[in-house]
Amino acid sequence: MDVILTITAPIFFLIFLGYLAVRVKVIPNEALTGMSRLVLYIALPALVFTKLSTTDLASIVDVQYITAYAFGGLASFLITVVLARVILKSNYSDAGVYGMGASMSNSAFIGFPILIQFFDHVPTQAFAMALMVENIILLPVLLTFIESMRGGATKQGLQTLITIAKRVMSNPVICSVFLGVLFSALNLSLPSFMQIGLDMLAQASAPVALIVIGGSLVGISLKGSVNAISLVVCSKLLVYPLAVFLVLLSMPDLSEELKISALIFAAMPMFSTYPIVCGKYGMRSFCSSTLLLTTLVSFFTLSILLRILS
Repeated sequence: MDVILTITAPIFFLIFLGYLAVRVKVIPNEALTGMSRLVLYIALPALVFTKLSTTDLASIVDVQYITAYAFGGLASFLITVVLARVILKSNYSDAGVYGMGASMSNSAFIGFPILIQFFDHVPTQAFAMALMVENIILLPVLLTFIESMRGGATKQGLQTLITIAKRVMSNPVICSVFLGVLFSALNLSLPSFMQIGLDMLAQASAPVALIVIGGSLVGISLKGSVNAISLVVCSKLLVYPLAVFLVLLSMPDLSEELKISALIFAAMPMFSTYPIVCGKYGMRSFCSSTLLLTTLVSFFTLSILLRILS
């Protein structure tokens, strides 16, 4: 158990430190936007690019890994939507928002830092594939479902698809994935001074991201339907990793490293922009409350999972 705590404790300590720093106003709440942009637009893309550009292209994409991770996300989404409709009597639009919370992991800000702690040699290709599944497969599908249930896709189908495509292609992390793959495929390299600078930025991505996560939890309260929040928390932290695990059982040829990575990413709390993305549907308060509780509960569920995997 001591080994597991050495992996999870630093992650959640930095989250708590970020919360405390904003709570006592050492870091102004207004600064979180700039810090988040630093991670999203500069530090994290630098990390992804530097890792992928020096990785053998053939090792980046694994169809079995992508299948398992995508299937788990879609299964968690569908199960959550069905339960929300049958048990909670929610409309399809609200059920879709619940499903998005249950199937979009925080692989960048929490998952990858845990991966760094868990492995001696970080399987960067697993992180890259997780980002590709989340942003190229899951996010467009989930947004399309919600928009169609609200009538948006029916009235403006082409415009909805264009908007989703713009969101995906303008994601700096996704752009860095494709750029890193391109450099790897063409065997290109940056000048040494640029490479060293990007390496320095990459080292800052994880700690700053965790500080931002913690700071963003300040002011969030647990409001909304207890049943709905409980459904999303259980689906995200239990159903998603369980669905991935069941698919992985049929993939004996997949490396243990990639299997463990897929399970770790699936077991993450939902992405930190959940309240922002779904705020347009009038559910910002619910999403914020759910994000807070899921992040707190994940400390225990992740500790148990890592204990099993170690």
